[in-house]
Amino acid sequence: MALKLNRYTAIISNTEPSVLEGLVRGLLIHYFFHVSDKGRLVIFDAAVGMPRTINVLTPTVFKGAGIIRLAPFTVFGVPRSPGSYACTYIEARTPDSLIEIGDQTVLNNRAFLLSEGAHIRIGKRGLFGPELQIFDSNAHRLQLGQRHLPDDKPQGVDIGDDVFIGARVTILKGCQIGNGCVISAGCVVPPSFVAPPNSIVAGNPARIVGQA
Repeated sequence: MALKLNRYTAIISNTEPSVLEGLVRGLLIHYFFHVSDKGRLVIFDAAVGMPRTINVLTPTVFKGAGIIRLAPFTVFGVPRSPGSYACTYIEARTPDSLIEIGDQTVLNNRAFLLSEGAHIRIGKRGLFGPELQIFDSNAHRLQLGQRHLPDDKPQGVDIGDDVFIGARVTILKGCQIGNGCVISAGCVVPPSFVAPPNSIVAGNPARIVGQA
């Protein structure tokens, strides 16, 4: 075992760092995609004759019993950004769950999207910072004595086209984010919050502070 470890250490030490970095990230990407529930993925809006593929640039896992619909030019991960070795987690947990992400939307690293029976719909050309969290439920009930049970009142989340979301934003169930909105870094967008098109949203809890 010690000999194998020494051999691997020598290989790593003698490999160009940029090459090694790409190899390690590529291995993690393939591992997490391999253990994903790939049968739940649906590629939509692919042009006739074009490959039905998605762009997974950093580790991403897809899980659940529901449907995950992705446009072919959706991008998961930004290699030259913090958290590029950490895993983005996308789960349509129940058979009724739906997650849909539109064309040319880019999710930075370490995103967490969880649908538990309603939906999360994201439009086209979105640009989302690292550590984004979006939920269409509370993940469990809030009443004392029932917190071990699933949320029985999920509410869909809808995010329009051309939306920019900064780092470490949390968007909770029932939120409606209009086309062209800007959601500032660190926002916690409370349940059923409505941001009209082109709003600038900031704070915890979030509020509308201007127009884009």
